[in-house]
Amino acid sequence: MATRSTQQRILSTALELFNAEGTAAVSASRIAERCGISKGNLQYHFPSKRDVICALFQSAIDEMNAGWYRDHLAPTLEHMAAMFVRQLQLIVKYRFFYRELAGLLRQDPELRRRYAENRERRLQVIERFMRALAQQGLMSLPADSRRLRSIIEVTWIVSENWVNYTEYQNRELCAATIREGYHGILEVLRPCLCTDPQRISEESSGTIERLVPLSAPGEWHMSA
Repeated sequence: MATRSTQQRILSTALELFNAEGTAAVSASRIAERCGISKGNLQYHFPSKRDVICALFQSAIDEMNAGWYRDHLAPTLEHMAAMFVRQLQLIVKYRFFYRELAGLLRQDPELRRRYAENRERRLQVIERFMRALAQQGLMSLPADSRRLRSIIEVTWIVSENWVNYTEYQNRELCAATIREGYHGILEVLRPCLCTDPQRISEESSGTIERLVPLSAPGEWHMSA
């Protein structure tokens, strides 16, 4: 129990520092000092900073595994908007990883492999969700599997990069900017949607307003 507690303290401290300053600026010694432990004690649990980064990525995957693979059981457009908010919430929590994604993956082939496996699994689940929407008469999917894959990948690219995009523009991530990103996804999906676009826009805006709390991005918690 003590070992697990120490590991969690190390990871939460590293996450806070990485998010605030980036991985390059934060050494293992700095993490240990902030935790109130020796560097040797930290290295007992995580031999290198790379191991800390990989453990944090696994924490993100664990959050996805805890409930992200049942989306097809709720095939509604409201739930699709909630999925977008949930994705942004995770990215905000682990924002150092998504800010530095290309560099981290380039430097670590094993991390790149794990990221690619998780990404592929997520894309397959999104396709399963869209097929469930189609069964409800809410979408009409293209018969060409390559075209469908392209549509899914574009929606993934938007959702995975929207937090960074707003940050590049020095804009606050809030309900308004989240709606803007989600409406971009709806534009990609528009040829496939079978419901009135105005109704979709209004319902998704209501969902986002309900789920996005009035707090700083780093303090996000999903509403019930």
